[in-house]
Amino acid sequence: MIVKLGYEPRIIRGVENTVIGAVGDENIHRSLELFKAFPFVADVLPIQKRYKLASREFHHDDSVLCIGSEKIGAKNFQIIAGPCALESREQMRIAARDVKAAGARILRAGVYKPRTSPYDFQGLGEEGLEILKEVKEEFNMPVVTEVVGVNHIEKIAAVADCLQIGARNCQNYNLLEAVAGAGLPVLLKRGMSTSIEEWLSAAEYLLVHGCTSVILCERGIRTFETATRNTLDLSAVAVAKRETHLPVIVDPSHAAGKVDLVLPLSKAAIAVGADGLIVEAHPDPVSAVSDAAQQIPSAEFGKFVEALKPFLAAAQNK
Repeated sequence: MIVKLGYEPRIIRGVENTVIGAVGDENIHRSLELFKAFPFVADVLPIQKRYKLASREFHHDDSVLCIGSEKIGAKNFQIIAGPCALESREQMRIAARDVKAAGARILRAGVYKPRTSPYDFQGLGEEGLEILKEVKEEFNMPVVTEVVGVNHIEKIAAVADCLQIGARNCQNYNLLEAVAGAGLPVLLKRGMSTSIEEWLSAAEYLLVHGCTSVILCERGIRTFETATRNTLDLSAVAVAKRETHLPVIVDPSHAAGKVDLVLPLSKAAIAVGADGLIVEAHPDPVSAVSDAAQQIPSAEFGKFVEALKPFLAAAQNK
């Protein structure tokens, strides 16, 4: 019946009730209010927000998603760590060894890098994917890596456990639709000049096109401030947690741009209710080909995690 009226049904089965979301535009199709006449329908509740499937009206409880075998969301806090860019097999192995020993259970690394200048390091591409696959298997860690173009999706999806959409592509709707079809979780970073509603609407693109697991990532927005690389908008984390059921994580590395600010911003992210962090760590940040100033030396990552533990304990006990 819902399909006949021109809507796309989305079903959520609960313990006591089943919710059927009807995705479509009531300005074009017949009103769903007619379903109130059926005795087996408890109520019909219109969702007026532009991000319907992402909203708490559609799914009230926090969603728990998985990256590989690792849960995230609803007090399943995750630290995703690794270098900004994969530069070599040795660099990646050392970084993976160090962050795993420190307690991080998900690995990050960029093999395709969207850079501001065409002369900057663009990543190792397919060679990097081969290295990432080897390191992933050696250390038994799921991996997150960025997709920068539609033509890369199939090759990256064969290796990665989660596909990252970077800030520059937050509103690249063609890419979002294509990535949604890969069958993997997607980590969606907020664009540097993207409003919260635009960010959540971008997540809706992924959900509407079949991606059932979307993780939101606040990474700082561009403002007039120059003391930091970007301005970390922690209010966006609180708003996204209120408005959606999706896990929300924070990238303190890109927000700070300076390694000494990563820890205090991480503590603040935990305090405001983030479900995780994605942090850059490199065996030798001084020699890093990108983002050297903001990467934590991987050998010191254990100290970073230890400093977060009181905040994580307090957040878990809320």
